[in-house]
Amino acid sequence: NLGWELGVLGKKVLLVDLDSQGNLTMQAGILRHDELNMTISTLMTNSIFDENLPNSEDVIIHKEMIDLLPSNIDLSDVDRHLINATMREFVLKGILDEFKAYYDYILIDCMPTLGILPINALAVADTVIIPCAPELWGIKGIEAIYNTIKTVKKKNINRKLVIGGILITKYTPKLKSTQEMENIIMEVFGERINIFESKIPSLSKVADAGKLSLSVRELHDKFTTKKDRESLIKAVDAYHNVACEIINK
Repeated sequence: NLGWELGVLGKKVLLVDLDSQGNLTMQAGILRHDELNMTISTLMTNSIFDENLPNSEDVIIHKEMIDLLPSNIDLSDVDRHLINATMREFVLKGILDEFKAYYDYILIDCMPTLGILPINALAVADTVIIPCAPELWGIKGIEAIYNTIKTVKKKNINRKLVIGGILITKYTPKLKSTQEMENIIMEVFGERINIFESKIPSLSKVADAGKLSLSVRELHDKFTTKKDRESLIKAVDAYHNVACEIINK
């Protein structure tokens, strides 16, 4: 959704699915992603074993507002290969450095762990956006990724890496628990980390868009009644405003 809104704002965007579950790939409309012959796994495996990389056009999937480097279950094998790979933290960097000249933004969607694949993402990234639901475990996750980023910089894996901000998701401002968790996020991290002004609302229609392999804007535009469109416009506006915050930094 964030990539789509950057595309709406005229930016050329590449999404990289770095999760073996392939949820981003499926939301982009590739439902039978495990049948793909060419994925980010292909690029990384070939790089690890010093084999020729396939033509980028054989791997990239083009959508209206974004391009996608897809993923599937094969990425779990890459995770194992990386253990003994030379310069294992920089395999993804060697691949994505070739794409940087062609895109304004490359967004890497990582699995919710801190293993070697997310470290590869941190090695190539300029900025980290930390999505966080206003829940206790989400807040604990912020501290974990914050400490990991400090380690990445300390070990010279990527000294220029910065945290772009915490993006609060599943936001229901009328709930007391949401208000309490939001206050905790502000108190604990507000002085150390930027917190995006825009927040992603908790709406069942957002989940519906994912199930239909659409962005929230695409689903909004498909609705024919004002009532249905109004049910999604808050989410569309939220992602659009986050994209504007990123561009204007």
